[in-house]
Amino acid sequence: MRFIALLACAALMPLSGFAESAKIAGTDGTRSLSHIDCAARDGQPNSSCPVEILPKDDGSVTLRVLLPGGQVRYLYVTDGKVTATDSTGSMASKTLANSTIVHITPAERFEIPNSLMTGK
Repeated sequence: MRFIALLACAALMPLSGFAESAKIAGTDGTRSLSHIDCAARDGQPNSSCPVEILPKDDGSVTLRVLLPGGQVRYLYVTDGKVTATDSTGSMASKTLANSTIVHITPAERFEIPNSLMTGK
């Protein structure tokens, strides 16, 4: 009987409630969560990847991105620009009007809304 009640409650909950309470493996899950477009392999189409936004007291921001396949990538933002990553691959970025495109060799891609990189 409890199982049926639990199943009924789960069916009535909006899926967005699950997304808001999701945690990225290896993170504390207490900061803002969002999604960005990303891909982890060459030729892979962009996916919606969970990202945890961790603002720091000095105004910089760390973005923890859960890549397809389960790996976590850290992107470090200073003054609204991605300045470094935890990857050993080389990084390049291009800032557009509303987003920043980040490429990390050999094949990772991220499209980050500029509003996520302000720490506000």
